[in-house]
Amino acid sequence: AVSELWQRMRGLPHAYMAPTLVSVSHARSLFLPEGVGSGPSEAFQRGREFAHLHPHHDGSLHITLPEAMKDEVEAAGWGERHPNPQQNVILIYGPRDRAELEIVWSLVQRCYEYAMGRLA
Repeated sequence: AVSELWQRMRGLPHAYMAPTLVSVSHARSLFLPEGVGSGPSEAFQRGREFAHLHPHHDGSLHITLPEAMKDEVEAAGWGERHPNPQQNVILIYGPRDRAELEIVWSLVQRCYEYAMGRLA
């Protein structure tokens, strides 16, 4: 499920992979180029990085979402806020099966829409 999630993430229009600015060195990170996307600064983790997937053995990821959506994710049990409130991210638990993959993918898409400026 994690491999398929990464393949989907890599297919997001305009997104590109680069070394993470905020996570462990083996994390796979996605960025938007300068001038693409008009999301608020809170939609990015550092620079133009908006999401990163932790190493294969874990499969969890950090994404950015509007505050109300973070509340919904936590209430539904799909993730938890970063313990440091200055890190404007939410940890999403790695998908274990196809059903969970679809839910996690929908959250990644919301993160992408947030970075693109299409989500308040």
